[in-house]
Amino acid sequence: MKTQEIIINKERNAVLTAYIQKTGGEFSNIKKRPAIIVLPGGAYEFCSDREADPIALVYLKAGFQSFVLRYSVSEHKAWPNPLEDYEKAYKLICENSEEWGVDAERIAVIGFSAGGHLAGCAATVSACKPRAAILGYPVLNRATADRYSTAAPDVTECVDKNTCPCFVFASRNDTTVPIENTIEFINALNKNSVGFECHIYSDAPHGFSVADETVNAMEMDMCQRTPNWTSDSVSWLKEILK
Repeated sequence: MKTQEIIINKERNAVLTAYIQKTGGEFSNIKKRPAIIVLPGGAYEFCSDREADPIALVYLKAGFQSFVLRYSVSEHKAWPNPLEDYEKAYKLICENSEEWGVDAERIAVIGFSAGGHLAGCAATVSACKPRAAILGYPVLNRATADRYSTAAPDVTECVDKNTCPCFVFASRNDTTVPIENTIEFINALNKNSVGFECHIYSDAPHGFSVADETVNAMEMDMCQRTPNWTSDSVSWLKEILK
């Protein structure tokens, strides 16, 4: 595997980190791999490390080429800067698909919290729609989005029949991003006949990431409280992208 960092926007400190697995050779049956773009959370103030490399590793293990986008945040978060970063990253992956062994027809996105908002925008309003989107405890409605970026879209209102399939997971008692964000969003997907899978866990804190000791040794009990969304999402994603 090789890694590469590409500056998406120098002035805004937007960087794409590529984790590229080999194709061909000993992987003779694999000519190209699907790809996933990871969008960490962080309230549009920073990009959380807990939702960056640990997430990329999940999908690397599942055979994906993984890309972590640290998009515009803090003083650079004004909309549509983050969406422009995503679109530039998506186009860059497509342009380098031969070199990086990426199947440009099978690119997905995963985002968490504010990154879930950005992933939701990718799924709904972006000029570079992914084939599928995974949204973890995402910011999606107007009331919640306004707390982090007042000009950012209300993702739920943007859902239409052209929205890509979505896998959504969240916690019922999330005190940071209310569960209504997820419920309203899946209702909108259903009304527009967009395919989705949703998991709402009863008891877990906001920002649980992969929910094991690799991200926070003090939260090992989350393994029992959040059944393995990672394996569920991988199975779902492979079905969507086949």
